[in-house]
Amino acid sequence: MSEPTIKVAVLELRRLLFELKEHRPDICFRYRLLGHMWADHFLRVIHLTDRGVLLNDETSGKFLKVPDLSQIMQFELDKPFQLYQPYYHYDVVTSAEW
Repeated sequence: MSEPTIKVAVLELRRLLFELKEHRPDICFRYRLLGHMWADHFLRVIHLTDRGVLLNDETSGKFLKVPDLSQIMQFELDKPFQLYQPYYHYDVVTSAEW
């Protein structure tokens, strides 16, 4: 039996990323963009813009930019945080899909 899908609005994803950056920088984030595979590694949140996020891949030493959070279709965390469980694939939806 498969687990139910949990949907997270883009605005809630932005709030989560802000909370991770400000209060739990030890928790890393991994995502999957529309039409792409999952990011190779878990990434640390470095900076949030009005619409996007800058992430640090500490494994490769590279920075990755997601200019528009609405392009993220799924994400997961590497540690539990608030109501989010680690290694669970959360679906991201726009307010129109909600």
